[in-house]
Amino acid sequence: MDASPLIHLTKIGKLEYIIDLFDFIIISNAVYKEVIEKGIKAGYSDATLILNYLKNNKIKEIKIKNPDPFLKEYLHPGESESIQLANHLKCILIIDEKKGRLIAEQNGIEFLTTSDLLLLLLREGLINFDFFKKNLGKYSEDGWLGAPIYQKYLEKGKKYE
Repeated sequence: MDASPLIHLTKIGKLEYIIDLFDFIIISNAVYKEVIEKGIKAGYSDATLILNYLKNNKIKEIKIKNPDPFLKEYLHPGESESIQLANHLKCILIIDEKKGRLIAEQNGIEFLTTSDLLLLLLREGLINFDFFKKNLGKYSEDGWLGAPIYQKYLEKGKKYE
């Protein structure tokens, strides 16, 4: 899982549900540094919560031994390492950044976005439609979703209202 989805899901209090659905989450060392180390130094309570999940083996950190120089140059470290981990482990990548999703798609790596995970939580009955709509809207306001994509997810979500 890349940093952005990890942070967003923690802030809305739904990371635990994702962990329950997938049993555990894998993050790279770069994501650990970006979210946990920097977050704790900055005083973010969500960083401490994520660290507790790590201590309880609900989040597992894996270090990349040979970082891909192309990915390192083209993407942020967290995205680069998350893509490498997903490719190496043959697991689903959770990523929001457009460049990262494009590279994942080009390399045949299955990925989900935070919006996909919100839809999954709605479908599984773990959140209600109002919560889904509110957080999808906030995600759109913050610039993560354009209006057409927001509408697409809203329409998909209405099926589970």
